[in-house]
Amino acid sequence: MQCATACLRWARWGFNHDQLHLKGASIVIMRRLTSVLTLGAALLLLGSIAVVAVVVPLPDTSQTTLLTATVGSQADVSVPSGVSFSVLHIDTSTASPNQTVTATSLVLDTGHVLKIMLQANAASFTKPAGGTITWSASDVSWNAPTWTGGTGITGTLSNTAYNTVAASTINATALSTTALKFTLAGKSTVDRAGDHTLVCTWKFECTSP
Repeated sequence: MQCATACLRWARWGFNHDQLHLKGASIVIMRRLTSVLTLGAALLLLGSIAVVAVVVPLPDTSQTTLLTATVGSQADVSVPSGVSFSVLHIDTSTASPNQTVTATSLVLDTGHVLKIMLQANAASFTKPAGGTITWSASDVSWNAPTWTGGTGITGTLSNTAYNTVAASTINATALSTTALKFTLAGKSTVDRAGDHTLVCTWKFECTSP
């Protein structure tokens, strides 16, 4: 009875036993083909990340690997930890002792130079206790001494921009001086003795000339 019912259903749907067998085999083949295609895609992906398998006779020395060391522009730098002005007369300018600034072991991009720059972290000095008036950042300037490996540039301190202190020659391997001198302008309105302080930030930059 069950067999008769199944045959009736097959006849109604237009299938016979052989067709069902062939349809089942097609599904199996399609599944196997899908697996093969998936494996092929995976192998292509491996090939895209430079993993290549080849068959070679042994011994073999035909295979090579490229090693790349990517070097960034860099330098060993040294700047003064502090610069002191011994102000004896507030109404006249005061020069600092000579300062040493160095940048050695330079590794620059081809055709580039090293620039050394300086910027104040605030618009004015911090006043000592009880003080009401102090120096502005722009009251500090610097000279252009002789630099080994480059040229010094006179400038004035700013809290809004890095101003250039020195620039190296193209492809220099070092840039240094032992005679950088800062000058604090006279300011007759300063009203308190003590330490007036201002922090500055140095910037070392590899740039085109």
